Amino acid sequence: MLISRNDNKKARINARKTHLSGIFLIFVDMQNIPFSDIPVSTPAMILWAVFLFAVTAGFVLSLVHLNRKGRRIAIVAVFGLLLAAGTAIHVVLLSQSTHTVTDGNWIQLILVSLVAGLEMFIGHTVVFDDIIAAVVFHKPAMLIAYISIFVLILSFTASMVLLIMPRRLRDRTWLYNNAQRVRRGGKNHIFLGLDDHAKAFARSILQDWAASADKKAQGDVILIEFPDEEHRHSELSIGELISNIFGSEREQSLEKQLDSDRFVLLKGRRPEGKDEMPLSEAIGLNRLAPWLNSPNSTLYLLSPDEEENVALLKYLATDPSVKAKILCYSHRVNSYTSLIASMGDRVRVLNLAEMSFNELRQNQPQLHPIHFADIAKDSKGQSLGYVAKGHTSILIGFGETGQEALRYLYEFGSFVGEDMQPINNTFKVYDPVIDSLKGDFLNRTPALRYDANIEWSSASIGSSQFWLDFAMSLPTLTYVIIAVDKGPRNIEIAVQLLQEASRYGKDLSHLCVLVRATQADAQSIKLIDFYNQSYCPEGVQVIHPFGLPERIWNLDIVTGKTLKKLALECMPVGPEGESAQAIWEQRSQTIRTRGGNELMNHQELLRKQAGDIGRGLFAPTLAKLCPDYLREEADLIPDALDPAKPVHFSGSKAHYKVMEYLAAGEHLHWMTALEAAGYIDGAGTQDELNKKINNLVPYQQLPSEQARHLCWLAVKQALLHAKK
Repeated sequence: MLISRNDNKKARINARKTHLSGIFLIFVDMQNIPFSDIPVSTPAMILWAVFLFAVTAGFVLSLVHLNRKGRRIAIVAVFGLLLAAGTAIHVVLLSQSTHTVTDGNWIQLILVSLVAGLEMFIGHTVVFDDIIAAVVFHKPAMLIAYISIFVLILSFTASMVLLIMPRRLRDRTWLYNNAQRVRRGGKNHIFLGLDDHAKAFARSILQDWAASADKKAQGDVILIEFPDEEHRHSELSIGELISNIFGSEREQSLEKQLDSDRFVLLKGRRPEGKDEMPLSEAIGLNRLAPWLNSPNSTLYLLSPDEEENVALLKYLATDPSVKAKILCYSHRVNSYTSLIASMGDRVRVLNLAEMSFNELRQNQPQLHPIHFADIAKDSKGQSLGYVAKGHTSILIGFGETGQEALRYLYEFGSFVGEDMQPINNTFKVYDPVIDSLKGDFLNRTPALRYDANIEWSSASIGSSQFWLDFAMSLPTLTYVIIAVDKGPRNIEIAVQLLQEASRYGKDLSHLCVLVRATQADAQSIKLIDFYNQSYCPEGVQVIHPFGLPERIWNLDIVTGKTLKKLALECMPVGPEGESAQAIWEQRSQTIRTRGGNELMNHQELLRKQAGDIGRGLFAPTLAKLCPDYLREEADLIPDALDPAKPVHFSGSKAHYKVMEYLAAGEHLHWMTALEAAGYIDGAGTQDELNKKINNLVPYQQLPSEQARHLCWLAVKQALLHAKK
């Protein structure tokens, strides 16, 4: 029985071998057709060569259509070299053979060789031709050369198909299948360019959608990858082509991280300024037009390279078909004011430094300066509503981030004292080139120009003058912001400051050091934690990183979705009973439609909305200054002031005094926020265009009780919000 089974197994194996051998012999026999059996002529060969060349060239160009410009040239160059090699090897073989079709006719020899070279790209070879085989198989060097060229050509064709075609087909299929979804009204997010900002933001959007119950409002998240600048004009190596055959690990990793049926990564090409066509066509994705032309879409230009974003913005300015809202990252907003103004309300500029401090204002109230200030307290340890003495803040570095840091400190670090006047806080700014930096800043914030509490120093970090100033400032020092560069140097300075403060016996529970860190470097975070644990008492942390991409590139910070909600919750609504939402919408509609100077109207609306938002962001500071027993008495502030008997608060006199300190502090915040934004007191005249506004004076100098009562109403809403 065993022998029988073995015999049967061998028989089956032999049958398979015979079958495969038969197929191979048939293939070889098909190949074994000598050229002499095919009637050829020079015109026919020219037509065939042109046709086959056109088909092959079209095939290759279609594969590389969406690839970056430099790579496309490189691929065509590689194709040309391989074609030349294939043609040359056949010229040599045919010239050394006795093939009758090429006897004495060099033109026909080259055309036949060119056709044979082109056929190698589709896997056809004439090596089994009897006459050719007589040359190839009797010359080992010729055989090796032929096989090498043939293998390289096949590898090139296979890599092109596997590298580009699946992605191109998938992109087209996704766009075709999901085009109908655009009409359902979901909010779409389209990122032009694949970078860390876009990836962090896209991840935030998808996480927000996953947690949301409102699925109907969700559209698609589309990331469009453009060519890398560093490779755009470089040639593509064979090694890079082969390494890409099995896909990009980066791309696969990204799609795994952002796993969602609402997300897609598409390949596009960067539109050139000379292109006069719709954006969807310019980037090579015609079927993307429904998304771009939908008012429910938002288009993001978030490349760290500002020039790329501005170039895309200029292109969009010439494309009226794009109806999507546009968010553009740029730190030099003033340089493109006319361009942005020409595109209307649908364009919003994102500033990284501003976003970093907005995240600090919104999501980290425990780091606001009030938590490190010396709050005046009564014998029972309850707050009296004001700050007992001034403090010192140090700002290191006065570039883009440093200037935004000073605005933040000036707005959130100004408090009233016992006399209801602003206390004398000191802001020390250090930068070796401070003279060339502060001029433009003070020109845009004229109210700060003559502020004696701001001290400017060109002492370099690490100099004896700096360390002497630091030691002298320690008794009143509460806040330090380091914005020298983006990484390790900031952390190094922060550690040195912590060590120096500890050496001099500084109470570290009243010291905060903010460090700009634009990368969530695990080693850097670990280093910060190590030094905090080493020098600080238990439960105290002095060094805090800010500006991390995962914190600022999210839906809340970029779009301000939560800020509007916060503003509405803290908005004084008055006695009419209208909702804050209705007041917000009615005000916006009134200002936008009243005619006159559009820029002035737009600036007024932005100022009022920013004031509402700032009031909401300042609410945690008021809650910190308010004693616990007084929070329950917020309802004792009337919604309207009685003209005959103007009383702001119906509680006891002692409680009235504390509440008035809070109202004065709220007004001071409103005033410093506007001054940091460039406004000055109009002295009775209101001029939005030139940033002049009334009542930009201390609380006690306000012209009427009604003006003061607005501050009380803001305190009421802030305390009610804090109770929620």
